[in-house]
Amino acid sequence: MKYKLFAADMDGTALNTKKELTPRTVAAMEKAAEQGKTVVFSTGRSISLIKPYIDMVKGMRYAVTASGASVIDLKTGEKILYETMDAETVKHIIAAAAGCSAMPIIFINDKTYSNSWCIERCADFGLAYYQPIYRIGMTAVDDAFTYFMENPDRVEKLNLFFDNDYEADTVYDMIKDLPVTFTSRTSRSLEINASGVSKARGLAALCGRLGIEMSECIAIGDAQNDEELLSSVGFKIAMANGSDKVKSIADVIAPDCDSEGVAVAVEQYFLD
Repeated sequence: MKYKLFAADMDGTALNTKKELTPRTVAAMEKAAEQGKTVVFSTGRSISLIKPYIDMVKGMRYAVTASGASVIDLKTGEKILYETMDAETVKHIIAAAAGCSAMPIIFINDKTYSNSWCIERCADFGLAYYQPIYRIGMTAVDDAFTYFMENPDRVEKLNLFFDNDYEADTVYDMIKDLPVTFTSRTSRSLEINASGVSKARGLAALCGRLGIEMSECIAIGDAQNDEELLSSVGFKIAMANGSDKVKSIADVIAPDCDSEGVAVAVEQYFLD
């Protein structure tokens, strides 16, 4: 079968462990676009944190961002899908996390907000490799929670990264009954979206716009928030560095992210 769309996760997938998009990966994506095919990033990041990478790939027209909450036409700025948490729900989350040792990242209108001091201490939250892009693409404020309470708005996504192994579970227990989806959850992090949000749902909205069936799509990923996406498409690829669950879903396993697995997958399974 000839596939029409290739959706690539970014961290741990299209990007190597240094958070780089290699020239080979760029070239493969651009060649697909030249052949009239659609290549998209499907990421947990906001558009402000992927723009430097998008600018590297000529012909990339769409992006699935914020774990599927915001699907964007990069040429026109149109939101093909935009699913958010209401301000009251976010206030409940903030109340639960208040006093914790956490780095918050709040996605509002395609921007991301976090505490200035957290951005400078990313390593404390297991985010050292993200610091360069956070310094470029993040909107730094004195206190992101205070900023939100003073400027309440609908939120695409709220990430909480903790510097310990116990507070994430405590906060989760306090907010698990809210109308939200935990698109990723680890012992030291919570990534929170509106109920029902997923990369699969975001890609389905894009496919509807483009007149493409999900069965005509390839997706590649490595982690929890890629599981539903891979399960929903016609051809499923897991990264060699991916989780066992992701690998169990996949049709094939690509080389790891430091071996340009996405470039290999595009070249082998997507290009004419």
